[in-house]
Amino acid sequence: MSSRDHILSRIEANKPEALPLPNIDLSLFNEGLDLVKEFTKKVEVVGGNVIETTTNDAVISQIEGLFPDAKVKFSALENSAAFNTVDLSKIKKPQDLEDLDILIIESDLAVAENGSVWVTDKQLPMRVLPFITKHLVIVVSRENILPYMHQAYEKISAGGENDYGVFIAGPSKTADIEQSLVIGAHGALSLTLFLK
Repeated sequence: MSSRDHILSRIEANKPEALPLPNIDLSLFNEGLDLVKEFTKKVEVVGGNVIETTTNDAVISQIEGLFPDAKVKFSALENSAAFNTVDLSKIKKPQDLEDLDILIIESDLAVAENGSVWVTDKQLPMRVLPFITKHLVIVVSRENILPYMHQAYEKISAGGENDYGVFIAGPSKTADIEQSLVIGAHGALSLTLFLK
């Protein structure tokens, strides 16, 4: 038996019993918040922008105005193929997208508590996209904003299995280098959320 197998077998043998999750009364968290206002405030606190819109065409038009110099663009929105300058079916490896300027995707779950949005394989043609693009744009319906993470996890659990899912809140940032905030340190330089 290799060292690795020996270590893993000892971990497995000493694994503690799983404890049941606490039963939380979610009605206790009902504070009557203005979810759009709270969500917008939290997104802005973490460095993102929120723009209200009505259609996917309006999203594309506004993004082209915000980033007129963008060359490599991809949108997963319905009826937005004319926006795309890259064909993901021809991408052989994620590194081929290192010059991706703009990615536009949708989310069907947002959380007012922390300004985050939930993105799964269902919305992502490739998992690396939100982390490799320079400017990330996510479209979410205001009806899909939940007040707290408790409700978000409940909805995710009820929604069936996902191979992959991630909460995204704001653009990439770090403050652990000389205690200076750096935006875009490990991923997107900007996050723009469109509320429909």
